[in-house]
Amino acid sequence: MKKLIYLTILIGAISLFCGCDQSPAIQPSGNNIKVGVIGPFSGPHFAKGKNGLEGIKTVMTMQPLLLNGDGVELVVEDDKNEPELTLKALKKLTGKDNVSAIIILSDSGPVMEIAPIADIDKTPILAVLATHPDITTHSSFISQLCFDDNFQGTVAALFVMDELLIEKVAVFSNPENDYSRFLAARFTSKFKSIGGRVTESVALTNETVDYTGILENIRSQKPELLYLPVRAEDLFQIVKAIEKMDWKPKMLGSDGLLATVLTQHKESSGLLEGILATDFSSNRMPLTSFGKKALKKYRSLYDTPANSYTVMGAEGYALMLNALNRCVTPGDRECINRMIRSTIGFSGITGRITINPDGKAIRPLVVNSIKKGRQAFIVKVY
Repeated sequence: MKKLIYLTILIGAISLFCGCDQSPAIQPSGNNIKVGVIGPFSGPHFAKGKNGLEGIKTVMTMQPLLLNGDGVELVVEDDKNEPELTLKALKKLTGKDNVSAIIILSDSGPVMEIAPIADIDKTPILAVLATHPDITTHSSFISQLCFDDNFQGTVAALFVMDELLIEKVAVFSNPENDYSRFLAARFTSKFKSIGGRVTESVALTNETVDYTGILENIRSQKPELLYLPVRAEDLFQIVKAIEKMDWKPKMLGSDGLLATVLTQHKESSGLLEGILATDFSSNRMPLTSFGKKALKKYRSLYDTPANSYTVMGAEGYALMLNALNRCVTPGDRECINRMIRSTIGFSGITGRITINPDGKAIRPLVVNSIKKGRQAFIVKVY
């Protein structure tokens, strides 16, 4: 009997790795597995939570049952992307709600906050959007679905030097933000190592107001590109100041920037025409078979364009289902964690994803630009 159970799980897992739709032969068991979702569903970062949850619910509609007939019950907690609220949500989900696993849609700061204590309750956490490389260092129960900032910063520097043929760059960052600070440092280090020159390193804070003064000083150094792993609000201020100066440097942002702009600042997206950004995906790039089916389903459910947050939410939930289905007892926390960290060649929306035993993901990165208020795909890099 046990061999038959394992065979059933194996066949189903293979179908999920192929991105196939769920077999209609599965009968509901009447049981539910609880999966927690933490993310910013309100506040200035709500696009991450809103769009990510839409991706999750899209795949949930495609695959409503596990292979053994169990359903999945989502327990959703709003952390507003604030670390203290993330910690509070984690304690509630692992304690009172007794979830079997957690998908977190918040960025690096909140995930870094919970990383040191994630192993206490041994609840697997899949960080969908948090790219800081230290996230998995302090926990054996947090895994990253996204590429990390070592990879992102390196690719960005190589793209600027080798593809754009630019050798002089000014780098902006917010030193109060773990993500921004690390990514700027990684880009700077790599860019200098391949012969590039950083003309200025600019530290922005939440109190920065004199963008024109800062940019006038930067222009005097004659950089050809501004590297901008900063908030959308800072980017808008920079772009407005540059326009007044009649200056036209190229600009390169980082992951999630275009999704945030097109979701939360659609009316101002015209200001960013032509800006470049590294990202997880693009809505104008080739999709896998699973990606095509998921996009079709998403369009039947929602009337707004999918973006990189949507894609990552969908991939995160699909990969979580795959881990649940590969456990004889789908709610077994330690088994789920092992299965997440032994994911090889999983078919995501835009390409294959592998998660190593250390919780690090191997997945593609894309470079996009904004054209006429939409993402425009430029290149994909593994």
